[in-house]
Amino acid sequence: MSLKLEKPKIALTFIHRAEGVTAWPHAEFDYKQRKKELSEKFISNCPNIDFVLFDAITIDDANSIIAQKNEFDGFVVYLIGQTTVIPALILNTGKPTVFTTDLYGGQGSFLLNRSWTRDAKLPVVGISTSNLEDVIDVTRLFSVKKRLSQAKIILITDKDDPSFKRDSHPMYKSLFETTKYGSSGKTYDIQEQINKVKAIFGTEVIRMTFDDLFRYYDEASIEKSEIIADKWINEALRVIEPSREDIVKAARMYIGIKEAMLEREADAITIDCYRQFHRMPAYPCMTFFQLNNEGLTGVCEADLHSSITQLIERFLTEEMTGMPRPGLVSDPVIDLAKGSIIYAHCVATNKVFGPDAPGNPYIIRTHAESRSGVAIQSLMPTEELVTSMQLHFTGESPTMVLHQGITVGNIDVEEGCRTKLVTKTNVENIMRNWNKDVEWVYPANWHRVTFYGDWRKQLTDFATLMGIHVINEDEALP
Repeated sequence: MSLKLEKPKIALTFIHRAEGVTAWPHAEFDYKQRKKELSEKFISNCPNIDFVLFDAITIDDANSIIAQKNEFDGFVVYLIGQTTVIPALILNTGKPTVFTTDLYGGQGSFLLNRSWTRDAKLPVVGISTSNLEDVIDVTRLFSVKKRLSQAKIILITDKDDPSFKRDSHPMYKSLFETTKYGSSGKTYDIQEQINKVKAIFGTEVIRMTFDDLFRYYDEASIEKSEIIADKWINEALRVIEPSREDIVKAARMYIGIKEAMLEREADAITIDCYRQFHRMPAYPCMTFFQLNNEGLTGVCEADLHSSITQLIERFLTEEMTGMPRPGLVSDPVIDLAKGSIIYAHCVATNKVFGPDAPGNPYIIRTHAESRSGVAIQSLMPTEELVTSMQLHFTGESPTMVLHQGITVGNIDVEEGCRTKLVTKTNVENIMRNWNKDVEWVYPANWHRVTFYGDWRKQLTDFATLMGIHVINEDEALP
């Protein structure tokens, strides 16, 4: 929701030999015309990027470009002629880089340099293809990265408040006694997470108190709340447990939270709701449902990991398709007998393909575990490929975990959360690799965020540009 978005500034650098030199592609190749064709296509197909064009024909050219590296958010290094040393110099800057080549331009240099940048774990995405659109799609990830660095997340939690009595409920007493980051011995530290979010992604986390939240709720118009509540009721397949009064309260919470986000120009909000249901005038489940349907981001349980995860996919899908897709943050359940994973939660969208796409049916229910409040049972589309991911950034280095599957049904049972999307996938590998080599922090290590579509390659490339390690949970790992 940030009003003024800066475009990333990218150095589009063409590398080749001097004209007339005997080398690939050939001695009479028209480099000037080829650079004109390519630069025009990059500029016209990436309207959210500001390109600055460079030629790198000599080592002096390369050194001059490298001296300006801090002025840029990244590089596109394009080999249109065979030369080895010059690209190596630019690729070694440590800046996020898309590295590509004409097939019969600098192929040998591409393969050699791609190999060592991979082994050196540099933030370099290498792509060799006859389809320029493939390169342009990877280049668009710079826009996703830049937008993430300008995003704002509202966080409402008192987990780090010394006055909070952690033994106020038996379940939480047990939980907090065991909430450690693996074997590191660290206790839960929300400020550490906030600092990591800023350092790694550039995203600003804005603290808001529950008292602030309650004030926004109290100031929300009851008349407008009734209109929104009736809209939810009329569009639902049916309403089972909640009364209209409960749904009006939920709508009032939505109006209050939306106002708080508008005032702070926030793109997302995450609330420590699960522990605080007993003191909240209305559950925020319907708020998150509505925000996600609108192309914004609402995440429960003060989960900054899932919030960043959902923002990445939201910005990525909007950049690639023109419409942001919301994710389903869930508590996954593995069923080895049926080879399926069930994504279960009481917060869900019914606009899985974006705000302007058709919605799937939904039922208005109570929150499952508490049997009170208002929540959503979304009957999500089946026979669709989905990508599930989670970012972990509390350890020494950030990690992205990924898996995919085909949706096959929606389970309707009383146990567990309300929405239960069933997906066929390699659950044995997923279970074996769950939380492998990532540090433990609740609830991120249970949560996964599921998006409709095949986004594995784009997410892997994005992770490379960000310097994030990727684990494909559904594949056999050593």
